[in-house]
Amino acid sequence: MPQIVPTANRVLQVFEVFAREGRPLGNSELARLLDLADSSCSDLLFTMREAGYLMRTPKTRQFYPTARLNDVAVRIASLDPLHAFASEALEILTKESGETSLCGYMEGDHVKVFACQESPHALRYVVRPGAVFDLHATALGKAILAAMPKAEREALMEKLSLQPVTSSTIHDVETLRTEIDKCARVKWCLAKDEGVQGVSAIGIAGTVGGSLASLSLVGPTQRIEENLDRYVSILLDARREFFL
Repeated sequence: MPQIVPTANRVLQVFEVFAREGRPLGNSELARLLDLADSSCSDLLFTMREAGYLMRTPKTRQFYPTARLNDVAVRIASLDPLHAFASEALEILTKESGETSLCGYMEGDHVKVFACQESPHALRYVVRPGAVFDLHATALGKAILAAMPKAEREALMEKLSLQPVTSSTIHDVETLRTEIDKCARVKWCLAKDEGVQGVSAIGIAGTVGGSLASLSLVGPTQRIEENLDRYVSILLDARREFFL
């Protein structure tokens, strides 16, 4: 079972203190703010300075963070962690299910497909990254709604136009509210012929890198129905493994 490393936690707290105080700080003041012994704080600050994350002012000899943390954060952010997550998650889901898998995130009041892994079946559903769909008409979108804080999703659902895409699309807010509440309880959502006639999908959602993302398995409605229990099991296992 993973354990919290106190020293690593202290390093993060040092940066949080500087962000809160917004000024250079001496060892004794930092020790007080961190509830540390002066000697322990001194060792911690010395280590961080040697690593290039802190500097000392020439006259008062106080500490302040350097630009190195920002430089590292910018490089990490430029790589977009969702790329690595989606690539590996979709490969696993399609391999285990045999269906096309999608990764999406919310953009305004829609869901945007971020990545797609195609099914090896001859009869399969394919959507290109960048495609945008209504939240209420897709498993990706409904899963994101279900994963949102209830007050936030209630406010958003009241704003949705709920235009019908097919004859099966939910187009009134009370029915959608009931559907999303159920999704929130069981931790998965089904969209049967709601976005495209003859195509169904099962979706889950969770937090990746501090933002909500959703995953779904999508394919011909008949095949989804025949394998529903197995696909739901695959997705629920993935939800426990992939998301916070």
